[in-house]
Amino acid sequence: MAAKTPVALVVQRRVRDDAGDTFSLWEARVGARLKSWPGFVSQEAAPPSPPVNVDWTIVQHFTDAEAARGWLQSPDRAALVEEIRDLLIGPEEVHLFPEVGERPARVSSVMITYQVPAGEEAEFLKWQRRIQVAQTKFPGFVRHKIERPVPGVHDDWMIVLSFDSEEHLQGWLDSAERKALIDEGGRFGDRFKVRHTNHGFDFWFPGGSGAPSMDSHGIFKSNLLVLLMLYPIVFLWNYLVDGPFIQGWAGVPFWMALFIGNVFSTQLLGYLAAPWIFKMFDWWMPSDATMARQVGGYAILAVLFALSMALYAWLLHHPL
Repeated sequence: MAAKTPVALVVQRRVRDDAGDTFSLWEARVGARLKSWPGFVSQEAAPPSPPVNVDWTIVQHFTDAEAARGWLQSPDRAALVEEIRDLLIGPEEVHLFPEVGERPARVSSVMITYQVPAGEEAEFLKWQRRIQVAQTKFPGFVRHKIERPVPGVHDDWMIVLSFDSEEHLQGWLDSAERKALIDEGGRFGDRFKVRHTNHGFDFWFPGGSGAPSMDSHGIFKSNLLVLLMLYPIVFLWNYLVDGPFIQGWAGVPFWMALFIGNVFSTQLLGYLAAPWIFKMFDWWMPSDATMARQVGGYAILAVLFALSMALYAWLLHHPL
């Protein structure tokens, strides 16, 4: 019999700003219930740390994936979640990680967009939860993240699905289990698009494990998008924080102030700015995009770069 591999079930939830204490007490009740759950090892919870992370993160350790999936699907867990349904904002994000061996530094992901008719959101989320549970049974599953429509940004529901390798991701996408669930979804299953995606800094490692292949043109586009985000972050940090406070008021030496600024800018870029800008320009990134899209993307970038430089030049001549 193969040895069991310990796993960590990581669940992220957005909670109302006024409900943190209530949620913390509820999470303690969850931990008490889990103590008698077969295969449960331990649990810890981390509160939000705005602005980088606005979600509660709950990490539950189990002796193996079967025990974790059993809890995830259990009526006990469903009943506990129902108790605080009014405190929650949006759906949960679920990750399942092995506790031994190396975790993948980069993952293979797809973004799946759905058009959900008004009034049918609850049914759509129930269907997605069934898909989510099925995915955890497949090798290499990393996460299933649901993003609601954002008025003025995107009108569709978006699912970001990640596995630890392209092979494992494709195994799920081609599976009979997924096909059956898509057929179950009926009208939801008929109105979706799947596209490979890559957020964060993975494009700096072309050809790496789990990283999609990218030609030099794709890397050039990626670098432009990073620059579009990095330039204002660095400028505004130096203009609003570093000059007047860190080097000015606090008297921190330049070499230390530079390090502090780099820590701030890289974290903000990696966690928030880069994923957002890549999502906004995912229509422009593919190498087979039409010529009109290619030219349009470069034109938009040129305008945005010019506007940002003009704004910062004006700020330097008109101090706040």
